[in-house]
Amino acid sequence: MIAKKSLFDAYNSWEQLTQAEGAAIQSGDWARVAECQQTKQSLQKQIIQLTESAQAECIEAGLDSKNFERDLRPIINNLISMESRNSELIAIRRHAADVEKLDLDQAAQNLRRVQKSYSPPASAVWNSYS
Repeated sequence: MIAKKSLFDAYNSWEQLTQAEGAAIQSGDWARVAECQQTKQSLQKQIIQLTESAQAECIEAGLDSKNFERDLRPIINNLISMESRNSELIAIRRHAADVEKLDLDQAAQNLRRVQKSYSPPASAVWNSYS
């Protein structure tokens, strides 16, 4: 059952990447978040291939595929939970950024008002060229 072991190793790698991604989200390290997501995207292709190979191994060995699926279910459920948590962290960070942007927009508007009230009005300048 080489493919099954390799598949479990790939899921373990996914879990480690998801943990690293969550830490990067919390610290605002968006370059690291992007790196984790890119690595997971390539790992996803590998997982699909390994799943097909592991299922084929089960069939060749005459094993019940339901046992294989039952072994995978807790791993997949854990990963889904971790991905959901990361999604919630991103939503929280995005909301905080939206609030900060509104505050900065308001501050910029206030600065424009102050500047406008303290600057003398510009007088029209007429130039004549003969």
